[in-house]
Amino acid sequence: MNQNEQIREMVSTAYGKAISSTAGGCGCGCSPQKEKGSIIGMAGYEKSDILALNSDAAASSFGCGNPLAFSGVKEGDTVLDLGSGAGFDLILAAKKVGPTGRVIGVDMTEAMIAKARENVRAEGLTNVEVRYGLIENLPVESSSVEWVISNCVINLSPEKKRVFSEIQRVLKPGGQMLVSDIVAKNLPDWLRQNDQIYSACVGGAISEEDYLAGLRETGLNNVEVRNRIVYDASQIKAFFETEEIPGLKEMIEGHPLENHENMIHQMTLNAVGNVWSAEFYAKKPAKKLKRSSNEIINRMIQLAESKYNCSQIMMSLALEAEDHENPGLVRAMSGLGDGCGFFNETCGVMTSAASVLAWHGGKGSENEVESEKLLPMLQDLGEWFRQKTASSYKGTRCKDIAGDLVGTSAGKQICGALIFETYNKVNEILTSYGFAD
Repeated sequence: MNQNEQIREMVSTAYGKAISSTAGGCGCGCSPQKEKGSIIGMAGYEKSDILALNSDAAASSFGCGNPLAFSGVKEGDTVLDLGSGAGFDLILAAKKVGPTGRVIGVDMTEAMIAKARENVRAEGLTNVEVRYGLIENLPVESSSVEWVISNCVINLSPEKKRVFSEIQRVLKPGGQMLVSDIVAKNLPDWLRQNDQIYSACVGGAISEEDYLAGLRETGLNNVEVRNRIVYDASQIKAFFETEEIPGLKEMIEGHPLENHENMIHQMTLNAVGNVWSAEFYAKKPAKKLKRSSNEIINRMIQLAESKYNCSQIMMSLALEAEDHENPGLVRAMSGLGDGCGFFNETCGVMTSAASVLAWHGGKGSENEVESEKLLPMLQDLGEWFRQKTASSYKGTRCKDIAGDLVGTSAGKQICGALIFETYNKVNEILTSYGFAD
């Protein structure tokens, strides 16, 4: 048995014991109170959802957030829950997708699977299936689900990059994920290397930055943190004091009684400010949008009617072609269009076109240096733009292109024609350098 298998067995054993206890469970990031519904009060669920249950799925929840709270899950969707546990999120998702939708849960602990199936039956649901399997090797067809959700489970995986790749694989083009999980930074080795702290969702947690980077590496788009639950010292102390965290009680009781309070105090000090819950969102790119010339022109008109300037229109067309949303970038492009026009420098169409090329080949958080193709692409664009403006206009500046017609209907037609031609040239350059089909 290799180290990864040992970790999975340790975690599965701990949660199997927890779900079998008469007290129910608490686990990752939840409140240690035991009355019905209160143990997940810190996780952002609506009390009405909990009290409406016919089963005790909520009382057996081990979550640290509510992955369905901010999602767009709708009727007819197929939802996959990674590490579905006792089935609480399965039940909530099943009610969202309705009888025409489908919910699949995957878990590696037999006791959890049995409990989830029992709870699903108690709710009278027929659109839920619970499968045995690993989240690093999901028993789910590729490109088959609209949503992937998970509640405080991925941190327990010893192979998180494989989990991220599996999420990308099973999502349909355009499919989305919303995952609640524990993240951590600056934890001492003695805390990270403790088996019980690992099973308590802390020891194996990675940083928020690494989580985001791991999702992006798979090719998922629009990766972001949508919500955070930051725990204060009293909440973290209560978290460590509860007897319901898998394995933690046994670890503390393995030391002399007089050391218990000091152990909890030291764990709390190390965790405050370094451990929190975050909700991660990402989207699998849809098939690239192919538009005809008339469709591009009509979209340009729509954007212009929404007061987008030339630079914003150019970037919006490029982002939409890649099924990528980045309103902040589109907003920033307004400075290129308006700024270049105000200072009478190079036309905003040219500068935005260069920005589109740089968006594909420039450096950033995912690549430390520019692609070696970026400079040649920019040179090709610059040469084409100079020839184009020299033959059709007086120069490369806004006033050279539209003259006194800037801001008028006739001026907008001139600029629109240039945007259209430049956009097509940008795509031609990207294709020739292997950045587009």
